[in-house]
Amino acid sequence: MKSRIFYNRVGFTTLLNKEIHRFMKVPVQTVLAPLISNILYMLIFGGMLQTREVGIDGISYLNFLVPGLATMGAIFAAFQNPAFSMISQKFQNTIQDLNSYPISLAEKILAFVFGGMFRGVLVGILTYVATIFFVGYEVAYPIFFILSLTATSFVFASVGLIAGLVLDNFEKMNFALAIIITPLTYLGGVFFEVSKLPGFLANLIYFNPIFPLVNVSRYAYIGVCEGNIVIHVLLTMGLLISSFFVAAYIFKKGVGIKIV
Repeated sequence: MKSRIFYNRVGFTTLLNKEIHRFMKVPVQTVLAPLISNILYMLIFGGMLQTREVGIDGISYLNFLVPGLATMGAIFAAFQNPAFSMISQKFQNTIQDLNSYPISLAEKILAFVFGGMFRGVLVGILTYVATIFFVGYEVAYPIFFILSLTATSFVFASVGLIAGLVLDNFEKMNFALAIIITPLTYLGGVFFEVSKLPGFLANLIYFNPIFPLVNVSRYAYIGVCEGNIVIHVLLTMGLLISSFFVAAYIFKKGVGIKIV
């Protein structure tokens, strides 16, 4: 008896492969561009601030920076994939076809989220590989590091799916990326310890969902992080579950899909 979640595994795999092949057809834009951008961040910030003291004993600034850049790359890539997919289908007037796909609701949602997750993990891991020349290849907890990038990518692939359903053009998508996600990323501890932010900005960490994601990746990479790693892991799990269920709820309601 087929499960209600995976009603049509062949259909699910086909849609997932479509989402992966769509961005792999233009790897220069979808993978190479963010990778080069992260390497430039490494060269600029690492070159200018490599002698800067980090508030974590025994950790160089370059080692502190790498997991932040990998997480940032995963966030942007994972968000853009399903968001771009949904909005492009709206422009092509084919998004209503999702209603006729012979697969379950869960399979549709997971295909788009897993596609974004795959792209995010790919960019995150390639960012790490590119930084080996600067800081070496040692990772405190390799499997945990991959899992942290996977969780981060899953969260923002779900957020990207929500954005793609709610927003109706690329301008709004880019606005959300530039005005909301990018500042939260910069203030989430990618380039510096959040504890060193002044006054009001330091209090923003309690409302910044990216902060625990960065710290989980940083702990996996160097073995230490700001704050309590258990709390960061629990917050990450909460973000993973809540973002997916919000995306599932909006998708089920047909927001951005049904013809009004």
